[in-house]
Amino acid sequence: MTHSLTFNDYFEKVHRVRAVAEFGLWEEHALDWLAHRGQENILFLTYEDLSEDTERELRKIASFLGLPDNQETLDRALRKGSFDNMKQDQTLNYSWAGQNFIRKGKVGGWVDTLTEKQSEILDEAIGKVVAAGGNVRCTLE
Repeated sequence: MTHSLTFNDYFEKVHRVRAVAEFGLWEEHALDWLAHRGQENILFLTYEDLSEDTERELRKIASFLGLPDNQETLDRALRKGSFDNMKQDQTLNYSWAGQNFIRKGKVGGWVDTLTEKQSEILDEAIGKVVAAGGNVRCTLE
């Protein structure tokens, strides 16, 4: 999958022209799901939590799905879902907006990608989600 737009062009089209985003803006998507908070069949996770302790979060997912606690399966999922493994898989790491979809695998990578203005636009979007009770962690690690 390739696109002729650069990341900056894509960002401009999504956040100013409000075009291109097939499934709506991130904050609209997040707010729609937050309306279902507390339902027993909805599990909220953050990338930051997954990065911080992947095994803990996978156990949380398995428990949520009612899967048995199986260390062998967990170890396989950790291996297959590792950043290095996913970055090597071209079915996952396709070119998108002028860069690979899977970039650095680090929390806070937005600092190296977003302009100050783009960051301000997303700060406003994040503010809406946080005000509605969303758990959004944006760190500089």
